[in-house]
Amino acid sequence: MGPMGLVEPEPVVSAPERFEDFYRAQHQPMLRLAYLLTQSRAAAEDLVQDSFIRVQPRWADLDSPAAYLRRTVTNACYSWHRRRRLEQATPVTVPAAGEPEHDEVWDALAKLAPRRRAALVLRYYLDLSEVDIAAALGCRKGTVKSLTHRALADLRSVLEP
Repeated sequence: MGPMGLVEPEPVVSAPERFEDFYRAQHQPMLRLAYLLTQSRAAAEDLVQDSFIRVQPRWADLDSPAAYLRRTVTNACYSWHRRRRLEQATPVTVPAAGEPEHDEVWDALAKLAPRRRAALVLRYYLDLSEVDIAAALGCRKGTVKSLTHRALADLRSVLEP
């Protein structure tokens, strides 16, 4: 309350500060998502940074900026896989960067198609609902169920001899 008993308005926080808070809150989850989809720490960092740069101009107008960012990161990972497949079509001998060791599940997950891998990562690693996964992947809830079911079946066939 002010000196005359009037309620003072909340201080206005400028948009860049609010975006910075959004960035701080979403950076680690998006980095984890991108890493799980690409299995490359360097690619994940680049893709997440690029995604934040793409989202920032639209951020104030978005109804659900976290969902939009998730979709942007997921799409960036799909594009990264497409570029990678094209690069692998014309192999160049380059020494591999040191990546963390993966267990059998990680190797099986890496063999899945990108959309199926994304469905599993969003569901079981980020614990998103089917509705949120559908928004991130740009598909229907039923498609998410189908992708998840088929991805789990693919994992079972790879992991069980």
